[in-house]
Amino acid sequence: TVQLCDPARPMTYCCISATRRRWEIMLMPSDDPIEMVKPARLWELVSRWGVSPDMADIERAVIYTFHSVIAEGWRMQRLMIAGDAAHQTPPFLGQGMCAGIRDASNLAWKLKAVIQNNADAALLDSYEVERAPHVNAFIELAVRLGDIIQTTDEVKARERDTKFLSSKNGQPEVFLFPAPHLGNVKNISFLQGDDDLVGQIFPQPRLSTGQKLDAVVHQRFAVLSRQAILDNASEALLLAWQQKDVAILADVALLPWLDEQGLDAVIIRPDRYIYGVAKNAVALAALMATL
Repeated sequence: TVQLCDPARPMTYCCISATRRRWEIMLMPSDDPIEMVKPARLWELVSRWGVSPDMADIERAVIYTFHSVIAEGWRMQRLMIAGDAAHQTPPFLGQGMCAGIRDASNLAWKLKAVIQNNADAALLDSYEVERAPHVNAFIELAVRLGDIIQTTDEVKARERDTKFLSSKNGQPEVFLFPAPHLGNVKNISFLQGDDDLVGQIFPQPRLSTGQKLDAVVHQRFAVLSRQAILDNASEALLLAWQQKDVAILADVALLPWLDEQGLDAVIIRPDRYIYGVAKNAVALAALMATL
């Protein structure tokens, strides 16, 4: 994907597959939208990329309007919204569908728990509370990137180019991809504790068996722990894990992360967000009791 930051005509060029290309072409104030989607005008616009009518066919040409909005109220009793119905983002990060997938991942295990009578329906109130701040972080960055890409002021464009081509330390400016926390509202979010790790996405390690964590845990809660903690777990705690179908792992691949964080164990949710952390066996038992 190439962002053509030309103040005269900002464009995005995407290599979709071996035989398909996509251009997103910004409309300027003087443009006639009807004329812009006509083949003759389209061929003229993409000619700067070396593409001509004898090389390709135009499959589709449509005018889009970008939105950056978040709905208020994602649940009304048995009705819930997700994806574009709940939030819309400009496409500059490619995160619109990703946000919808995250919605589904957050909501699926909660719906399952409620439908199977393993949780009160109030659990579903945590859905919007957790997801809305998370998606807002991505929308804000997408808007920020769009402002940079879509600059049509030539003076501002030159300033932008200088900033991105070099900086004081000789390195261009870069944007860090966000990894925001889930929204954590006490007594509503399904998260436990105020540790900074709570509500963060857990890494995807490859275990000593060669399998990735997802392949072992599936759609379950999981206790990821040091072996010594599991060896000293009470019979009651082991039974509780079994009854709740909690995955239990004490793999050497987890040790670097636990060492780095100074933890003995962590509980992750079915959507792979950290539910809570424990620095000893007593704390783990207390954390498990909250489930």
